[in-house]
Amino acid sequence: MAALFFIFVKNKKMCIESLVGLRDCEGFEPSTGLYIDDLGINTTFLGQLITDQYNNGAELFADKRAFAWRKLSSDVLTKLSPMMKSDTVIEGRRIGQVLSNYINMQTALGAGNYAGIRLKIDPNTISFLNFYLADINIAITSGNTNVPILIFDMTTGKLLESFTYFQGSVDQYLGKTFTSARRKMDIAIVYQSTMNAVKFTPKKGTCTSCGGGPKESHICPFVDAIGIELTTDGTNVLTSKSSKYTAGMSINYSVSCDRQGWICSIGGTMALSLAYATAVEIYNYALTVSPNQRVNTTVIVNRGSNKTELQEGLMAARDIAASRYAEELGAMLQNMRLPDDTHCWDCRRNMKYVTALP
Repeated sequence: MAALFFIFVKNKKMCIESLVGLRDCEGFEPSTGLYIDDLGINTTFLGQLITDQYNNGAELFADKRAFAWRKLSSDVLTKLSPMMKSDTVIEGRRIGQVLSNYINMQTALGAGNYAGIRLKIDPNTISFLNFYLADINIAITSGNTNVPILIFDMTTGKLLESFTYFQGSVDQYLGKTFTSARRKMDIAIVYQSTMNAVKFTPKKGTCTSCGGGPKESHICPFVDAIGIELTTDGTNVLTSKSSKYTAGMSINYSVSCDRQGWICSIGGTMALSLAYATAVEIYNYALTVSPNQRVNTTVIVNRGSNKTELQEGLMAARDIAASRYAEELGAMLQNMRLPDDTHCWDCRRNMKYVTALP
């Protein structure tokens, strides 16, 4: 897996797969032991419903489970909204400020040496946060185009991602999301230092060499930054050391609360609700889309003279699943313990309101 952003997406997908599964397919085995088959939906039934949108019933199930997860997540967050602080950017700044002027240059380190910015995200390890890397700028001559940029996880020393910086001295939009997941995230964003660059410090006006060595700048309550120099074999960090300067690199970022990360962390308590929500989506599909677009029209759900009776049976099954979903969701919310996180939650003020939900 190349990028942290994609690792996050995959973890989110695995979060869903680990909650509710489908027997008799090659899917991810749920850690909860809960299968949609327990609600009377199996591969045979799903195979009778598929349209040309799906290759098999397992794909239909996975798609409806994903949609059900989005609905469940939305319902939970809506119910808990009085206890959550506004889900907007809680911090956003630029890291990397020119030291004095553009004549003050940092000498290139030479081929095989990389330099840039090292970031420690959520150093207090108390919050579920998203770190959004908006854009990057490297103060090098504009003739230096197509500069490879590497992002390393400094905890493991592994390469997370690489991309190309297309033109010198111009902000380049990235739009990449990294998640701390209530742990410290330590990443380095570097490029091969084969050209002189303007001297930038992580934060203007802070001491960069207090105590005799380079010192991290506390950019905001959630992000620390320092310059870094390293060597690599292309996929692993071989050596690294801190630097006062960022080799002309600056980045624009924002920090927001990671609601989905928190939802996944309590996924085990949501499994049964997800199963019922998935059943509702499958029955809705069986009642609306499938009858008109079904690939195989010789299957069981089309047989018999009384199709009205069949339709009524599907509607009854859907209504039962919807009712059970509401019951499970209400019970879960009543017994939920929320994060001790004052950045994203106002737990004490609204606890009485939320626990009183049906």
